[in-house]
Amino acid sequence: MAQSVFFPSRPKEHTFTNSTQVTINHNLGYIPNVQVLINNELVIADVEHVSVNQLVVTFANATTGSVFIR
Repeated sequence: MAQSVFFPSRPKEHTFTNSTQVTINHNLGYIPNVQVLINNELVIADVEHVSVNQLVVTFANATTGSVFIR
């Protein structure tokens, strides 16, 4: 993912394989923007911000892809 005017820093990528749930401890101290890509396509996913330092992404079926946060 490229840099933009709205988000000057590069996103952090977290890859996952054959998962129905992905827990990310990002330790950013704020609720980040989250984008999920599966097969190089942006998808809508269930994202729960557990705290300002952790989030959980849940899928209906086991899948493989990447979560980008910034």
